[in-house]
Amino acid sequence: MAISRSLLFVLLVVVCAAYDNGQYDGPDEVELRLLEPAVVPDPVDGVSRWWYTPSQKAHIYRHKYPKNIEAQPRQGEDLRLPGDILPRLYTIRLLPFIEVGNWTTDGYVEIVVDCVISTVNISMNSLDLTIDLASVTVADVQTGNPIDVVNFIDEQSTRELITIQVSQPLTVGRQYRITMKFISILNALLAGFYRSSYVENGETKYLAVTQFEATDARRSFPCFDEPTMKANFTVTVGRPETWTSTSNMPLITTEPIVGMPGYVWDNYQTSVIMSSYLVAFMVSEFIGIPAEPGLSNVEFRIWARADARNLTDYSRDIGPRILEFFESFYNIDYPLPKQDMAAIPDFAAGAMENWGLITYREQYLLVDPNTATARAIQLAAVVSAHELAHQWFGNLVTMDWWNALWLNEGFASYMEYLGTDAVEPDFKMNDQFILENLQYVFGIDALETSRPINIEVNTPAEINSMFDAISYEKGSCVIRMCADFIGFETFQRGLTRYLNDNAYGNAGQDNLWAALQTQADSENVLLPATVKEIMDTWTFKMGFPLITVTRNYQTGGAIVTQNRFLLRKSNDTTDPIVYQWWVPLTYTSDYTQATKRDWLSVNEVSKTLTSLGAAANQWVIFNVDQQNYYRVAYDAANYGLIRDQLIADHQRVSDNNRAQLLDDAFTLALIESIAYSEALDLTLYLKNERDYVPWHAVLSELNYIDIMLYNLVEFPNWKNYMTSIVEPYYTAIGFQETQADPHLIKYSRIDAMNWACRLGVADCVQNALSTYATLMSQPDNLAQIVSPNEKSTILRTAIENGGQAEYDFAFNQYKTKGDTSFLVAMCASKQASVLSGLLEMLLDPTSGILRSDVNLVFNNVANNPIGNEIALDFLINRWDDIQNALGSSFFGTWYRYVCTRQNTQAGLDKLIQLRDAHPVILGNSNSVKQGLETVESNIKWVSLNQGEIGTWLAGHQPAKNFEAIRQ
Repeated sequence: MAISRSLLFVLLVVVCAAYDNGQYDGPDEVELRLLEPAVVPDPVDGVSRWWYTPSQKAHIYRHKYPKNIEAQPRQGEDLRLPGDILPRLYTIRLLPFIEVGNWTTDGYVEIVVDCVISTVNISMNSLDLTIDLASVTVADVQTGNPIDVVNFIDEQSTRELITIQVSQPLTVGRQYRITMKFISILNALLAGFYRSSYVENGETKYLAVTQFEATDARRSFPCFDEPTMKANFTVTVGRPETWTSTSNMPLITTEPIVGMPGYVWDNYQTSVIMSSYLVAFMVSEFIGIPAEPGLSNVEFRIWARADARNLTDYSRDIGPRILEFFESFYNIDYPLPKQDMAAIPDFAAGAMENWGLITYREQYLLVDPNTATARAIQLAAVVSAHELAHQWFGNLVTMDWWNALWLNEGFASYMEYLGTDAVEPDFKMNDQFILENLQYVFGIDALETSRPINIEVNTPAEINSMFDAISYEKGSCVIRMCADFIGFETFQRGLTRYLNDNAYGNAGQDNLWAALQTQADSENVLLPATVKEIMDTWTFKMGFPLITVTRNYQTGGAIVTQNRFLLRKSNDTTDPIVYQWWVPLTYTSDYTQATKRDWLSVNEVSKTLTSLGAAANQWVIFNVDQQNYYRVAYDAANYGLIRDQLIADHQRVSDNNRAQLLDDAFTLALIESIAYSEALDLTLYLKNERDYVPWHAVLSELNYIDIMLYNLVEFPNWKNYMTSIVEPYYTAIGFQETQADPHLIKYSRIDAMNWACRLGVADCVQNALSTYATLMSQPDNLAQIVSPNEKSTILRTAIENGGQAEYDFAFNQYKTKGDTSFLVAMCASKQASVLSGLLEMLLDPTSGILRSDVNLVFNNVANNPIGNEIALDFLINRWDDIQNALGSSFFGTWYRYVCTRQNTQAGLDKLIQLRDAHPVILGNSNSVKQGLETVESNIKWVSLNQGEIGTWLAGHQPAKNFEAIRQ
């Protein structure tokens, strides 16, 4: 069904807009410019959803590449190396001067190359290096005879290339040795070989570390910086003798640097064959803490600041065990003699899978399970599993070019769930997959602006754009689907075949499909087409299908139809692609029986299934456990049967399918494919639901309805209904966290407490106030009094329901301890004067609110239903004062923030007037355009759905007087 463009933004708001979950670190001014329209910063506590970001893991992985590139090649320009010369062995010697005012590295590289096509031009990658031209030599390896260098072409600033021209053509089949000296910069771009810093015991300390993926090895040394041009690397790194260094391979010897007292060379073992982007080294004052013996056959260490030693225990425990699991799963030994993992204080990527030396942001490696949130602990395990999975998928076998990046990242994003589940089964990672990956990426891949998983890329900018939700989350989803229709064990053995066939080499997706096909054939797995034919429809086409199931209750069959699912469809589209897929159909009416299977072919829009194996009064559910990558819509009668089953005994439907039913239904209602009444009917059973996955799947959709109805006459009925389903969930989970609580119970409590306290459930509010009062009397015992998982809800609820004393305490904690959780809680006040005062404080540099936190305050005030209009008026009436105090960098972002809750024509008119009053700053802002379209879509949503939802709510008011449980 074609729908208006503005409805796209409704979905984005549905995914994100919870005023009391909106806790964020404000971006700096540079990030605000760079991320527009992706202006929303990363969540602090992991509870909030991501939106307007390229990947749910964007805050982990988006900076695998530098964001401050001064010169960018033209889009589409072919910057590939010619391939006539291929590297075989690098000998690299680097001496970094990690000194304020210097920040340079003296470098020397010797590269043994093979000539595969005769040429007089030796081209390789180089960027921001000062080459000593007098040192450039080329010689025949076998004879030792030098070959004259007649010219040196430096295209570093335009094409990231240097070319050595020699006096005679190189001979095919012979090896040559290229040498040169150079100076590189320990830059502040967090790319290449760069500098980082931290403070220890009041002293600023520095280190030098690498980040080469995707195309930044060339910033450190001249190289053939393409993934297929694999070679061995022998690394020597200089350092002060009191410091340490580490690299991909084990240290062999250390020797003094002649003429430099106090400095030594660390000589490392020659690496296995690998791509240049996986080379890594670090020079620092870090200490290496070994894992306990017996956890792995591989030497395993964590490198970290000396004063962070006590935060390494968790990673030292799970890392080796995950590595052991992957060795068993792949049935291939880890190829290197050691595995280091380093916690970097100032690191662009969340983590980087350098072979033998994985680097991390500190927050993903250094955790204290006694004080960290459940989300932070899970994230540490997941990121480690992701990077360790890469040691096989990505490092042992590398994609042949960046268009197949998803073979690296999609697989790691899939395997991270298996790896984490192996060491933390209590996390139930396989249940969480549909929330974290599948249902999230549906929202991106349902846009006409999506892209296929596999597309052509050439320039560094094009390559960098591949690090997105399509490569990561969608890649993981189609891999999971493939494993399901082939059979998991067959799939597992097929992966081992693929890795063995391509070890230490490169591969494309066809190599993977061929290995899986061979394995499937050997095990007599019957498929309707080849693995390649099936999977090519999912990797070379963007999007995914909506499977519509229309049952024939007389015959027991059904018509099953596939159509591309879109949140909006342009009337003037010129896309020639036929969006049909090979769709694996799975369905059941009884989870105790074997899943029924069929296929829709790529050439079939619809298909008649003669028998579903269900009586006319039995429900049928398609996409069992949501293993496959599509949404499902049913006829009204089947929705009714499912609703009745959920109410009668919801556990006869798997928790993943309960989550799927809710997520699919509300998304379909959003685009007017089904009535909201049908979606809301499916929530009736939630008063009996106790599992995390179904609840979490629907809460963002319910939150959007909550926001839209807040100022409407239907809101009291909505609040009563929500209380009737949330209060039993909260009561069953309870307020008090215990050490014995399973991991997902902690997650459930976060959701249940958030909504119960928000709705005013008395037990939740009273417990929050009591806990906060205890904290006020013992402010130095925060960790002992307040669980980190409950902290944001308790603080917010105390401010919402407390008085001046609670507010003043929060402000004092923020000022004295720098804890922004208290500042965020202050923004939840229900008093308009307090919220106005908070905004005024943003303009006063002596107010106590740090400049770095002003965006945090405005965002949370704007997301407060009482504060939203106050924030808009502040933006309108204090424009000049804001500009004088803070500059103009926040205006576009703040404009976008106030739009989320606006859903009236009067509000839209006011916002348009504000834009028109400041055309220079707001007129061409993507954030402003997004904001206005969001308001337009909100207005349309209210117009379309207020009456229907109001009628439904009027007919489903709880018999119990819930005012008795609310304050």
